[in-house]
Amino acid sequence: MIETIVTGEFQTNTYIISNQGKCVIVDPGLDFAYAAAKLKEKYKVEAILLTHGHIDHIDGIRYFDVPIYIHEAELAFLEDASLSLYQMFGSKMPFQKENLQVIPIQDGMELRLIGYTFKVTHTPGHTRGSVIYSYNNKILSGDTLFHMSMGRTDFPTGDSLKMRYSLKRILEDFKGDYDVYPGHDSKTTLGLERRYNPYL
Repeated sequence: MIETIVTGEFQTNTYIISNQGKCVIVDPGLDFAYAAAKLKEKYKVEAILLTHGHIDHIDGIRYFDVPIYIHEAELAFLEDASLSLYQMFGSKMPFQKENLQVIPIQDGMELRLIGYTFKVTHTPGHTRGSVIYSYNNKILSGDTLFHMSMGRTDFPTGDSLKMRYSLKRILEDFKGDYDVYPGHDSKTTLGLERRYNPYL
């Protein structure tokens, strides 16, 4: 089961994937204190999966004491306020990396959590360490692929050429149709994006 919680000024989608009273949180965003308290009442939170290290996708990790999975190329975002965009928005980072249970991940890894297997696909472009997670027929696409759009490439470590290759790889690696859960805006399907998304 997937639940969506939308928080913060950037209206970031945080996804709660649950199974038998346990859950994994994907990209806990800004203004997440209330949501965090409710989730702890409802589930045993097992882990946090981060698609990338921007402020609106990582700020909520401060409310949990669980393993945090993030691509190895993105580790610096958890301690550098310029990379994570805290500095851009006039904020200080609300946590210290050394106090977090950070688990670096790589392309192709499979994470077995709460009875599911999440496959990691490295999709640089929005940031150098952006990833998508897939399990069953679902893709958690972060800020790589949106409904009829793609993620920005003008932030630090963004790269428009790498984004093109990442989008091409998604089409090549994921045959058939998948439900796509992006970091912002509405849920979509890979079939629909394959047919109509101008960036694909």
